[in-house]
Amino acid sequence: MPGFLSLFKRPPSPASPRASPADPWPLSTPLFTFAKHDSWTIGHSFEGTLILGMTGSGKSSGSGQLLARSMLAAGYGGLVLTAKPDERRVWERYCREAGRLADLIVFGAEDAPWRFNFLDDEIKRPGSGAGLTENVVNLLSVVLEVAGRAAGIGGGGGGGSGRENEGYWLNAVRQLMRNAVDLLILSRGTVTVPDLYRVITSAPTSLEQLHAEAWKKSSFCGRCLVEADLTAKSPPLPRQLADFEITAEYWLSEFPALSDKTRSVIVSSFTSMIDVLNRGLLRELFGSETTLTPRAVEDGKVILIDLPVKEFGEVGLFAQVLWKYAFQRSIERRDTTSSRSPRLPRPVFLWADEAQNFATFYDMQFATTCRAARVATVYLTQNVSNFYAALGGGDKGRAEADSLFGNLCTKIFHANTDPVTNEWAATLVGKSRQFFASGNTSHQQATDFLSQAMGLRENASSSSGFSEQMDFEVSPSAFTRLRTGGPAHRMQVDGIVVQGGRRFTSTGRIWTRAAFAQ
Repeated sequence: MPGFLSLFKRPPSPASPRASPADPWPLSTPLFTFAKHDSWTIGHSFEGTLILGMTGSGKSSGSGQLLARSMLAAGYGGLVLTAKPDERRVWERYCREAGRLADLIVFGAEDAPWRFNFLDDEIKRPGSGAGLTENVVNLLSVVLEVAGRAAGIGGGGGGGSGRENEGYWLNAVRQLMRNAVDLLILSRGTVTVPDLYRVITSAPTSLEQLHAEAWKKSSFCGRCLVEADLTAKSPPLPRQLADFEITAEYWLSEFPALSDKTRSVIVSSFTSMIDVLNRGLLRELFGSETTLTPRAVEDGKVILIDLPVKEFGEVGLFAQVLWKYAFQRSIERRDTTSSRSPRLPRPVFLWADEAQNFATFYDMQFATTCRAARVATVYLTQNVSNFYAALGGGDKGRAEADSLFGNLCTKIFHANTDPVTNEWAATLVGKSRQFFASGNTSHQQATDFLSQAMGLRENASSSSGFSEQMDFEVSPSAFTRLRTGGPAHRMQVDGIVVQGGRRFTSTGRIWTRAAFAQ
């Protein structure tokens, strides 16, 4: 794209009259323009963006490319999730042309030395909330939710004897995880998926087994209990001691006293769901030391997860949702108003093409707060129905998806043949008073003898008028006729841009039509 990068400059230095030492990225800084006088700014990027268009509509190579390049050129850090195998190559080109190739970190199957022990990082990260067991358990629960969705069953490690008891089994699995995490924190000071698995599978299955010498010598759970006991007592920390007493009571009394059937259901619910993280590539990437964390984006790094879903399947899905959730939680914690730092933090982005693959319940919560954390969320997908289905379908899935969409303030609609999406887009644009002209001409054949004799073959009459009514400003069918790029359209992609809270100069409305160069 000739001259594209000349449209953007890196953030001005503090000496520039446009910036102040407190904010080298002013919210009013334009990133690009949709049309004359209609710019899209850094502040707009923090309000979230949803890009919709059918396959081949040009959403990725049109508006998607424009947003990605503009944020890179402005100095954003970011996390890029991948669904298609060619996305690494695309982002390498974007970064190279923006002078940011040195900032690109590729996390993938063959990209040593990058490793991310997400559980250990949650324990050791900066902040007063680090090391809390419940946060580690919640992190695991998100992983299990995605596992359940991918397998076509309820998320969260439920599973049990029936829907009527589902709440009990969910709580029981969380209790199991909570006590395993606490035991590892107290005994080892760190948590890994392999160690969680070892604790649970080596736990006593009966009160008699607790006294067996063979179990005492071979059980990893037993060794951890001994080590945790020493840790809780020296030095004497009241919170650690109280946590150990609860954890020890669970493993030495409550857990072995469960009936065999109940215990086996709870254990198998957990181990079957976490099994994928305990073997192969995922164990290697997420079960050892940590050499890369989501906090790297705050220093301007662009982390690309090169485990595309189309190539790596469920393994790729697990890896990328793990990274996304860890990124979301990490970036929400940073303080954008602290008096300890005179500079506002660097803008960052969360990028997901084929975003429905990575949807979780937390997306809706994140979308409500990411603006304050200076995060630009950009999701691309074919249609709204993708998200409805990904979030479970039914009324709940639709409500969660609509909540997410409502918090993505910039929406760009490209060519689409999905009637649900087109109707939704037209409704979003809104209705206004429309005027319609009507006309009518009628002819009546003469039938009497005198009229025919005088050459009066027919009688004619006409009428005309105008009417007004409320109708769509952009009809649903208009979205089927937008240009899709390629040589046939001179590499131009059309889009209808809707942005809440503003009035576009070009239309005087909350929407405008824009053309994007491929």
